[in-house]
Amino acid sequence: MALTGFLLALSTLSVSPNRPQIFKYETFTLSCEMSSVWRVKAKTVRGVSECGRDWGKLEASTCVIKEAYHWNSGEYWCESTSGERSPAANITVTDSNVALESPVFPVTEGQSVTLRCRTQSNSSDQQASIFRKNRSVVGAAITGQMTIPAVSKSDEGLYMCMIPDVGESAESWLFVRAGPGAPAAPLLSVSRLMCHVVVGVPYLLSTILLGLICRDRARDLQDGSADVTQHQSFALLSHCDLPPPDTSLCRSVYSGKSPNSGDSR
Repeated sequence: MALTGFLLALSTLSVSPNRPQIFKYETFTLSCEMSSVWRVKAKTVRGVSECGRDWGKLEASTCVIKEAYHWNSGEYWCESTSGERSPAANITVTDSNVALESPVFPVTEGQSVTLRCRTQSNSSDQQASIFRKNRSVVGAAITGQMTIPAVSKSDEGLYMCMIPDVGESAESWLFVRAGPGAPAAPLLSVSRLMCHVVVGVPYLLSTILLGLICRDRARDLQDGSADVTQHQSFALLSHCDLPPPDTSLCRSVYSGKSPNSGDSR
């Protein structure tokens, strides 16, 4: 288990050119560290397969795709012989004349991130570019690049760029992961919940106990009243056996009425 975790930590996927957007018919390569244990795999519209079988060509320890097509767009990763996977990279093959150069993998909060807008004809040219995030303009530069000095979670989103009179790029996600000093908000919420439970449970138990006591007392009073009424009835019935009987009392007992209740008329 320790060796597996060690290998997984060392294994990373390398993409060249190092950008998530590849021009159609462009050559790009992928490789895994410790290639004797790890292999490049992909999930595309054609399914999941390993480099060298349905796509790409293995040259030494590198997977080479000499002419990229739309169906090469997809998710790429390194996988060990025992099934462990490295973080994946999303690659988009575009037939546009413009491509956005951005980080292939998630960046950490606080890092500096540079976005570049490049053309297929001459990627070294620096041309005035407009950058958009989630379809809204976030920057423009005559050098063809925009830098975010200290990236944060609010910078995460879908980016693209445009070079006037040339074209616009496809969209690619910029993923931002929390830095090491990020607060543990979920743990604080759990602690607060436990505090409410500890404080509230005694009150709940005391309320239930008080309710049970009141119910038992009411039941005892009801049973005592029934016993008194029954004793009175037995006494009246005994009186009826004595001569001369009080007929009015006897009629009251047998009819179920109280002897003290008179006619309302």
